[in-house]
Amino acid sequence: MSFKINILLLLFLPFLTEGQTVTDINARSGQVLAEQFTGIKIGEKVPDVLLSKVLEVNGELKSQKISDYNDRLLILDFMYTTCTACLAGLVEKEHLQRQFGNNIKIMAVVGGEAYAPGMLKREDESFIRKFLTNKTSYLSRNKVQIPWVVENKLLNQYFPHQLVSHVVWINKGIVIAITEQGYVDQVNIQSVLANKRIDLPVKNDFLPPVDAKTPLVLQNKNRFTGINPINLYTAVFGPYQDGVITKVGSTIDTLSHTRRDFIINQPVINAYITQWNLDSSIKRYPEPSRVILEVQDSSKYIIQEDSKEYNYVYRQRTYICYESLYADSGQTVSQVSRKIIKDLDNLLDLKGRYEKRRMKCLILYRTDRATKFKSTGKSSDEVSNLTAPEVLIKNVDLENSIVWKLNQFYGNPPVFDETGYKGGVEMNFSLKSWQDIESVRKALQKYGLDLKEEERTIEVFVLSELKK
Repeated sequence: MSFKINILLLLFLPFLTEGQTVTDINARSGQVLAEQFTGIKIGEKVPDVLLSKVLEVNGELKSQKISDYNDRLLILDFMYTTCTACLAGLVEKEHLQRQFGNNIKIMAVVGGEAYAPGMLKREDESFIRKFLTNKTSYLSRNKVQIPWVVENKLLNQYFPHQLVSHVVWINKGIVIAITEQGYVDQVNIQSVLANKRIDLPVKNDFLPPVDAKTPLVLQNKNRFTGINPINLYTAVFGPYQDGVITKVGSTIDTLSHTRRDFIINQPVINAYITQWNLDSSIKRYPEPSRVILEVQDSSKYIIQEDSKEYNYVYRQRTYICYESLYADSGQTVSQVSRKIIKDLDNLLDLKGRYEKRRMKCLILYRTDRATKFKSTGKSSDEVSNLTAPEVLIKNVDLENSIVWKLNQFYGNPPVFDETGYKGGVEMNFSLKSWQDIESVRKALQKYGLDLKEEERTIEVFVLSELKK
């Protein structure tokens, strides 16, 4: 994917760096002495914090200090027990703890404040004890042995955050990274243990906000922290800007009678589909199986559902920023959307549109009437673990489990449920991948289900690269 950049105006602005207040920390008491303190930064030494309550899974309560782990890589994972993604990440970290043994130490940190945001119950020692003693819980079933640091307000002051999971990497008493949980993996840990430099995107929940009413180049420059800082006012900025959430919209300046349309950090496919939806009666995004890519390299536009690639990496490859400024003449929503679509076509050498095509589809049907997949549990016992290779479904219907999952992969044929069964199902099977259709069929056949190919005329979204 190439970017044609139409320069409207060059703004070489003398951005000023905002002053920062350095706060003293009382090493003896470990108390923050100034309200301006914003936490320990990467490269700074961590005070020898007393971890007065470290709760092991077996119920043992220990008292430790940060310096007890100066001989290894210490990873503090700040989380809440209500965060299901955090708990799933803790299972992955358990595997890493076992793999690297005494070379690393991973700890979960909870309940630093009186009450965790969004929590009705206090996540204190008593709460976590009850949480860990639930032998049927997700963590217990996966034999997670990672200890929990509880009731330690000082850690939250040193490492402030708003979103979890918030991961702090401490090596030999020095903070070397503050990241999202996805960066805690074998490759990065091995690099640290081999004394190699790691340069991971810093998780910062307190960056200056982006004002959607102001052109990007007029924003606080400190907001743009990635490798593609904005310094030109152009019709299309090009790649992903790290640390900026997706925003799409328009603003009108009634004094200059100009209109500004913007798309900030959105995948190319989503940018097209959003505008087409505004211009037509189509009010939902097509499932990935209904997206046709007529391109040389699909990885420039999509990431597969089960990809292990870092968010930062694939966003750099597949996201764009677009902006245009032009005379406001009272354009309709449809006219504006058509203009943006045309701009995207011209700037990216693409053609994005909806078409009706006759194409191969997969039909889910029953091979017998025995209903081997009928759920036998209570309606409230709903389980939907659709991640290959081990799939477990309880009290979820076929449309929202098997059919939905198959439709989430680009390159899969569109799938339709024609079993006629509307109730909950109970299924437990193994498969290589949801994109290995023969593997899926083999798994379904044990339950009296199968997939067959049929041609259907359906509406799909097509993205084509224009020939140069």
